[in-house]
Amino acid sequence: MKWFIYLFSTIWIASGGFLILYTDQYRELMGKMSARMGRVPMAATAAVIGLLLVLSARGSLNAGVIALIGILAMAKGVVFFLNPNGIFEKTLRWWLEDAADQTYRLAGIITLILGTALFSWA
Repeated sequence: MKWFIYLFSTIWIASGGFLILYTDQYRELMGKMSARMGRVPMAATAAVIGLLLVLSARGSLNAGVIALIGILAMAKGVVFFLNPNGIFEKTLRWWLEDAADQTYRLAGIITLILGTALFSWA
């Protein structure tokens, strides 16, 4: 399952770069994607990706960190699926409307670093 870590880390590296360089376009793209997908499919996607990360972590150099990222993704999927106190809508509204450009760039830097780390640990 190393291929999944390579694929996911490559997507994270590309997303991080896109977040840093094209902040407004990323915000627009995420708004369209979230409107099209909805809460339940997005929650299921996060949970499935987390499960695949946990399963593929066994063959990597830092299995604990990759498994932790997978567990956090599964937890995010469960919380967004259950949606206590409308947390999904509040988070989405903050991310799409209220977050500053610097927040997006910081998220891009973190995503780029994590993607590079995952790629090197696979």
